[in-house]
This record gives sequence, C-alpha cells and structure tokens, in this order.
Amino acid sequence: MILLPKRNLAITLFSFHIFLSLILKTQAKCNTGCHLAIASYYVRQGTNLSYISDLFSQQVPEILKYNPKVTNKDSINTGIRLNVPFSCDCLNGDFLGHTFTYITQFGDTYDSIAKFPYSNLTNKDWLQRVNSYQPTRIPDYVPINVTVNCSCGDRDVSKDYALFATYPLRPGEDLSSVAAESGVPAHLLELYNPESNFSAGNGLVFVPAKEAFHYNK
Repeated sequence: MILLPKRNLAITLFSFHIFLSLILKTQAKCNTGCHLAIASYYVRQGTNLSYISDLFSQQVPEILKYNPKVTNKDSINTGIRLNVPFSCDCLNGDFLGHTFTYITQFGDTYDSIAKFPYSNLTNKDWLQRVNSYQPTRIPDYVPINVTVNCSCGDRDVSKDYALFATYPLRPGEDLSSVAAESGVPAHLLELYNPESNFSAGNGLVFVPAKEAFHYNK
C-alpha cells in the first residue's frame, strides 16, 4: 500500500473532484428534446392573447386548449398566469430550450425584453448569450433571439409526468403557494428542483403540468 503525502493527497482529491464535476456536466447535456412544454406566462396590464400569440408563434386556439378558465379570448385578466405550449428542443446538444423570435421596439434592452414582453421566462444574460448585439447597441425593429429554458422531466423522480411548465417565480410566492396553484405535491416540486429557492421571488422552476385533453375534462 502506497501512502501519499498529505499535500499530494489533497491535490489528488482536488483533481478527482474536478474530473467528477466535468463528468456530471457532460451528463447534463441533452441528446433529445420533447414535443411539448409549457411556459407559465404572467399576464401584465395591457397584454392580450393576440400579443402573446405573436410572442410565442402559437395560434390563439392552441393556447386556449391549455387555459379552460379563459372564457373570452378578447379579454384576459391582468395578474393571472396563462399556460402557453411550445416545443422543448435540445439546442446545440447543450441544453433544453426553445428559441423564439422577437422584433425589438424603440428603447428595448435585453433586461426589459426579458422582464416585460417575456415576463421573466428568460433573463438578460441569456438574451445576450444568444444574440450578437451589444447590450447598449440594440437596434430598433430588428429580429432577435429569445431563448426560454424548458424541461422534459426526470423519470428517476416520477414516471407519472410527461409535461413540464417553465415557471418564473414572483415576489411573495413560496413552495406552498406554487404547490397549491399547480396541484403538485410540494415534495415532488422540490425533487424536480433540488437547488431552487421557491421563496426567492425570482428565477425559474419546472412544474409538472397537464396535457391539453386533461385541462378540458
């Protein structure tokens, strides 16, 4: 048996830790996506279904399939969440997401686009990552990429869920309130989001959701 000096042992353990981290990071990369995910979209004042339809390139009737409580397509309440369906793709083999196209408006910044049109479903860092314009030099009325992360679930947690919502946390929400709104047990939400702070008031979590035919039962 060979005994390593303490310094060499520490270096060896550190190197192993780095190696393990690289392995785990590699395993986190995606191979394929899934046909459907949900964006939990917070409706701000002045927003309507036509506007949301344009943002997500999704027809209004398709959005309504996942929102049976919306009885008037020409009028939706401010302060509610709408379920907006979209495909969850494996982007560049690196992560699960979907890239939408947004036409910039006068005065837009990456931060304002993330916060307002897309209701924090993404953030300014992601927008800067997937676009070539400098944050202080975004032209008006040009198309830019808006990438929204998504999830296809984790069969090791539960095989009962095949559809997941990208859910931006808001101030005042916590694990209990998200569980109550989604109808998903709190312990399952934690298992699907092991590193998330549900009381942070910001950031994304992934919440099991229902297929369209379940919403309409």
